[in-house]
Amino acid sequence: KGQGRNELLKHQQGKRLTQRQMILAKCYECCGNYTDGRIDCKIPTCPLYPAMPYGEFKKKPEKD
Repeated sequence: KGQGRNELLKHQQGKRLTQRQMILAKCYECCGNYTDGRIDCKIPTCPLYPAMPYGEFKKKPEKD
């Protein structure tokens, strides 16, 4: 039930998606439908990684 499931289903039904919905659907598919949990894919070389819904890059860096 991770982000991207509904978007992928819409795509499979031939419905139009926004760019953000396309990204979420692709991340969902690429991560194996998040069967291992909603975790960071850890593929920073992927051009979609900055938009990955569960990416660690979204965490703010800790201040010393």
